[in-house]
Amino acid sequence: MKRFTSYITAGIALTIATAIFSCNKKSDDNKTSTPEFDRKAMLTNWGNNIIAPGFQNLNTAVADLDAAIADFNQAPDGTKLATLQSKLKNVYQKWEVCEPMELGLADQNLLNVNANTFPTSVTQINNNIAAGSYNLAAVSNLSAKGFPALDYLLFGTGATNIDILAAYTTDANAANRKKYLADVSADIKSMVSAVSADWSSSATINNFVNASGTDVGSSLGQMINKMDYDMDLLKNAKMGIPMGKQSMGQLFPEKTEAYYAGVSASLMVTQVQAIQNIYLGKSAQGDGLGLDDYLVQINAQYNGGSLNDAIKAQFDATIGALQAVADPFSANVSSTAAATAYTQVQKLLVLLKTDMPSALGVMITYNDNDGD
Repeated sequence: MKRFTSYITAGIALTIATAIFSCNKKSDDNKTSTPEFDRKAMLTNWGNNIIAPGFQNLNTAVADLDAAIADFNQAPDGTKLATLQSKLKNVYQKWEVCEPMELGLADQNLLNVNANTFPTSVTQINNNIAAGSYNLAAVSNLSAKGFPALDYLLFGTGATNIDILAAYTTDANAANRKKYLADVSADIKSMVSAVSADWSSSATINNFVNASGTDVGSSLGQMINKMDYDMDLLKNAKMGIPMGKQSMGQLFPEKTEAYYAGVSASLMVTQVQAIQNIYLGKSAQGDGLGLDDYLVQINAQYNGGSLNDAIKAQFDATIGALQAVADPFSANVSSTAAATAYTQVQKLLVLLKTDMPSALGVMITYNDNDGD
């Protein structure tokens, strides 16, 4: 009898389970499912049309600057110095485009740290020049090389271009200074050339595209983390520290990026525009698949509206506010325009670092400890 009762109980349970499954199946059949977003297509657009060309353009500009430095060192004059200064400003602009894309070999080689640790150490640079012997690969020289070192060497070694030129012609350390200028440039050229060659490889692009998940190691996860880290760098290092946001109001204008060239504000505009282009999937090839399309397809919401619309509007507000900050930024760190721009950068960072990753299921793995 107990066995019979068990059979009846099991039969009833099976019948109920079957009925539930049938109802659920009918319900599922009646649903209209949203097609899965084609992440591989977006990664293909990023790799082929944004990342690889970005590093190629930087590589071309760096090689051009390096050749001009070699020409300057052979016979320094005022015209050649002015040419170098112009070329360095151009390189800086190309760098800002690549900075949020430190992926692959660029990440492995810590390109951002090795090429753009600022503020530069004038003391370390001058000690190296005086000694005539140095190892640019040493950790102790991180703040004595890269673009910030070139910034000082080409714009900061004198009050005027006449004074700067004298540092390479009549100064007692002129020969050593020319050598140091060439060595710093060659170091940058070597690093950028390797990264550009890597991203020009179909194998690198294929690996990038095929890591199409949303996990920590995926290309999407890495790109979003790099974009957000770069926005944090803008907010904290490029704006916050010079503006006294992390020192109870004490200003440090000399700690701005490209301090001697005096182009910090324009570089910040280029940086945010570069991040915006990644978000939109926009390149010289046109408007391709980007994170905006992803958020639209999954119908991501923000305050009762579209998250994509909120992010795009905040990009526009941030870029507009930064464009209102005059260069040199070092002379305007306490201005109303700078304060407004800083607030807009904060708002954009929250959307990109909190709301967007949450909607896409991507984890932010770096920690800036500033609470945004």
